[in-house]
Amino acid sequence: MSTPMSRRTFAALTGAATVSLMVRDLAAQDATPMATPVASPGSGEIRVRKNAKDLTGEEKKAFTDAIIALKAKPSPWNPDLSAYDQFVFWHREAFECDNMAAHMGPAFLPWHRAYLWLFEQQLREIDPSVTLPYWDWTVDREIDSYLWQDDFMGGDGDPDDNYAVHTGPFRKGAWEITLFDQTDDERFPHLIRNMGVGELAPDLPTAEQVEEALAIETYDVAPWTEQSDHMASFRNYLEGWRECGPSVCSVDGSTDYPNCTGSHDMHNRVHLWVSGEMMFAHEGGHEEVYGPFGTMAWNSSPNDPVFFLHHANVDRIWTQWMERHGRVYEPETGAMHGHNLHDHMWPFNELGMHVTPAMMLDSRDWGFVYDTDEV
Repeated sequence: MSTPMSRRTFAALTGAATVSLMVRDLAAQDATPMATPVASPGSGEIRVRKNAKDLTGEEKKAFTDAIIALKAKPSPWNPDLSAYDQFVFWHREAFECDNMAAHMGPAFLPWHRAYLWLFEQQLREIDPSVTLPYWDWTVDREIDSYLWQDDFMGGDGDPDDNYAVHTGPFRKGAWEITLFDQTDDERFPHLIRNMGVGELAPDLPTAEQVEEALAIETYDVAPWTEQSDHMASFRNYLEGWRECGPSVCSVDGSTDYPNCTGSHDMHNRVHLWVSGEMMFAHEGGHEEVYGPFGTMAWNSSPNDPVFFLHHANVDRIWTQWMERHGRVYEPETGAMHGHNLHDHMWPFNELGMHVTPAMMLDSRDWGFVYDTDEV
């Protein structure tokens, strides 16, 4: 096993000013120009990401309005996409067979931290008062919770309309989906949800399971994939892969599929709970079909804005783990490219924003904390 970076070593490398210098210096070494300026970390401002249940009505509206505005704003990186759809595109492409930048490996957490940070920057270009909130799914576990009301994320899908979402600011007719997985033959241009239906994810992860994850002392273990022992790998326990063999690449090379026979847990379980079992029904031991594939189950899952609240909570749990065990990451070498301690992570390297897992271990260096963080 590679030796994890110690708290002292990391502090010596990545003070806020040092992170800014590293980003700038690495960008200067690359001939690829940035398509648009990217806000630099380490400005001194520290924002607090709040539990979404504590947002005021005005804060909820500011957040959802900013998301809707990003859907209408051209992407600064690709004029053929909206600024919002740019993030859907990146997440979908991160599952490519020759990429696998964001999942099934140690960079799962630092990659999504950088991704969420960049999304938050885009939201704040629309409205500087907005900060990304998180959904604590260990507490707010019901389909009638604050999260799914008309003034926030909207509710469950309508069974009389193939489980299309008809409520809230992202309802059918108001929120159009334009990017789909390559294997999606139905391509519904609206959100599909069927919460908690089926046997794969009938409920959400519990506080006890989060505590079990936080008690794991090692960040990750070989082979540094979805096959890593989840009881020895905090990353894989939290990501949620169980009893997996080597992943399987699609015939066209567009998608790397996990090959797992175990339960769907933690982060993965939340995606499936929101989506509903639907086309996964046969895995539960029966052939009944509940409906179409839900939006949150696709690789293009950021099409559902609740994705960002879910992943903010995953990121918050990672911060809690580091408060107990130190800002450590492994491996230094030996994992697939993009997942080692000092590897540059895609797609940020293509933006001139060269960040590595080592640079993502302290959220304060990137200008934010959570309302549950230790001071």
